[in-house]
Amino acid sequence: MPLPDPYANEPTADVDPHTYRLFMEAQDAIKQWEKEAARLKELLIKEIGDAHAGLVDGHKLIYYRPTDRWAEARLIKDNPDLVQHYIKPKVTDTFDMNSFMSSHPDIADKYRVRSFRSLSDI
Repeated sequence: MPLPDPYANEPTADVDPHTYRLFMEAQDAIKQWEKEAARLKELLIKEIGDAHAGLVDGHKLIYYRPTDRWAEARLIKDNPDLVQHYIKPKVTDTFDMNSFMSSHPDIADKYRVRSFRSLSDI
């Protein structure tokens, strides 16, 4: 049995259907172009190989240089026994938003983040 909709009684507003359709078409176009850009990027990376830059008509236009960052999560996953010696405990301070909201709901409400999503995203 489905759960009741927790947002059934939220405030709503009518929006222009044409604007909504254009928005959804634009979102779809973004996804398609992102896929195409990722595909082309992979092709360029393969062409660059071990080099640090790529030339287009003799001009250096693409960079694929090593950085001072490492894929640590992948390194840890692939070599758990090796990296275990290098794992250090870490203590951090965290902000207790729930307690703050209980004490200062008027201030907290000014900082509430709103989520913009289309039902087709769900």
